[in-house]
Amino acid sequence: MTTTVADQVVERVEALMRTEGVRTRAEAIRRVAAEMDRSVSATSSAFYAGRRSAAEAGDQTGAAPRRAQADRNRLYAEMLPLVEAGATIEQAARRFGDDEDADEIAAGFARWILAERSGGGEGGELAEARRQITALEAELRSLRRDLTRAHQALSRVRALVGDALGEPQGR
Repeated sequence: MTTTVADQVVERVEALMRTEGVRTRAEAIRRVAAEMDRSVSATSSAFYAGRRSAAEAGDQTGAAPRRAQADRNRLYAEMLPLVEAGATIEQAARRFGDDEDADEIAAGFARWILAERSGGGEGGELAEARRQITALEAELRSLRRDLTRAHQALSRVRALVGDALGEPQGR
């Protein structure tokens, strides 16, 4: 059985956390990225792809589990290292879902990060404010995309109505 890059990344990240005292998964992923001369986002994607493959291999039925709250929390925890490494919430969401789900995943992640990270300690207010800004920026981007889609739909409707009424184009 051949090992994939994803398998190698998973093995190395887990080894760093287990034996070399790396505290966070994000830091371990960054170190592996440097060791393998890969980008952090590619290494993170390989890590989570390897973990998903291992989980699917253990699922003999092949049935996809429903996305319960625990599954969403796990998904958001997997997205966190990408965001910590500099990816936008939307970029991280697209790595874990298709384009149709990405906005919903990004909005859920923004809410999750606010709920998970509230409290803090010394300096917690500044960190919390930054997290809230990040979450609000993600929500604003999502709302802007929705508004753009609505404008495009209205333009199409106006064109169809204009054609139906025989009005000249160019309005």
